[in-house]
Order: sequence, then C-alpha cells, then structure tokens
Amino acid sequence: MANTAPLAQLKDIHLPPPIGWWPLAPGWYILLAFVLFLIIMLAYGAYKRHRHALAKKQALLLLHDYQKHYEKEQNSSLTSAHISELLRRVALAYYPRERVASLHGEEWLHFLNETGKGIDFNLVKDMLLDAPFKTGETMDLNPLFNTAQRWIKQRRVPCSN
Repeated sequence: MANTAPLAQLKDIHLPPPIGWWPLAPGWYILLAFVLFLIIMLAYGAYKRHRHALAKKQALLLLHDYQKHYEKEQNSSLTSAHISELLRRVALAYYPRERVASLHGEEWLHFLNETGKGIDFNLVKDMLLDAPFKTGETMDLNPLFNTAQRWIKQRRVPCSN
C-alpha cells in the first residue's frame, strides 16, 4: 500500500538562493571604469578652462578698477598709460615674448588690430599712443576702455613663454 499514492510523497522543489548584486558582472566594471575616466577628463577640462581664463578675469577686473579710478579722478594721461600697460601685460601672457616685447607705436597698434577679431584700435590710436604723454589734457577714454575690454575678452589660451 505504500505505492498507492506516489505523487503524494513528492516534496516541493528547493529554489536556489536569490542572486546578490555583489560581485558585479565584468560589464559593470568596464562601465564604472569608463564613467570614472569620463569624470576625470571633464574635471581636468574644467580645471584647464579655469586656469586659462584666470589671467583674462584678473585683467578685466584691473581694467574695471582703472575705469572707476578714471571716473573719479579724470586723469586721462595716467589712465591711458595704465590701459596701455595692461594691454601689453595681457599680450605677454597670451603671446610669445619674442613677438610682443619689442613692439611699440604703429607696430604695437598693428599687433593689437591683427590679434583682435573685429576690433580696430586705429579708432583709439590717439588715446592709446599719445594720451599718456599729454599731461593736463582731459579726454573721454570710454572708447579706449570698451576697445581694450573687447580685446581682452577675446583671449583664449595663455602662452607658456
């Protein structure tokens, strides 16, 4: 009689334990490595962009300070000399020293026009080249401020000199 109900003697099947999330499959390790590499490259790019823009930001802040001082003092010869010096310092930061350091007068003006896209320093030639040597004269330097600001904003990657 023991063989009368063989199906009744069957027991439930044993299920395997649920699959855990650790250790990960090899594809996940490859994906994690790729994402980590991408994050490092983005951070490095942001750092380089920040470093390249640092000289430009400082120059623009200095130009803004010169403009505030000019509005207060109205000393056009001193302010024009400061702007000229600032433009030369920015040019030395962004272009090779051999190309910039010896330029003066018309050559300097030609360099500024050549390196500025859509900027004509000939319009502010008197303010840039002659005004620093004219003491006692007052002139409106706002066009020079605007032109210098536009030229500085166009700088991209500093030169390592």
